[in-house]
Amino acid sequence: MNNHISESSSTTKLFRFSSGQCLTLNEYQIEKIPYLTALVSAGINFDSIKVNEEYYLLDSQIDYEHFLYVLDSISFQTVREIFIHLPKNYNILAIIALLDFLAIEFEKDPTLEEVNSSFFWTADFGNKLGTYQFIYRPSDIQDMTVRFAIAIAKEKYDFRNRK
Repeated sequence: MNNHISESSSTTKLFRFSSGQCLTLNEYQIEKIPYLTALVSAGINFDSIKVNEEYYLLDSQIDYEHFLYVLDSISFQTVREIFIHLPKNYNILAIIALLDFLAIEFEKDPTLEEVNSSFFWTADFGNKLGTYQFIYRPSDIQDMTVRFAIAIAKEKYDFRNRK
């Protein structure tokens, strides 16, 4: 995994997991994770902040190892890297659920029309020019596939209505 403290920052915060493990994060890292931003900005009004022990207690459903992977993922350039770099022993559905819980979105969820047009787009230019199928770059198709898979895992679509 990456060195999580590599970004320069004037302020760091200590976060404690329900497993007892602790992790120090800098301002840059905290700002990239909306859940942490909300936790820190809530200050003493948040029940889970332990001021006298100087750490923020994270929700019990946040797994330490999965969180480290999510922390690494904030530096990814494309959404497909979530799948590319995922260790084989990690559960992708747990990672997607954690990304959702932490309110991290790489890109908006695609509509079904966007998914359909990404894979099956054709254009009819009339009788003289004929019908052409457009070919996308593999990276575009991979990104759309990952976005679609994440949206399915987050149950963003109602497949019961086929209209």
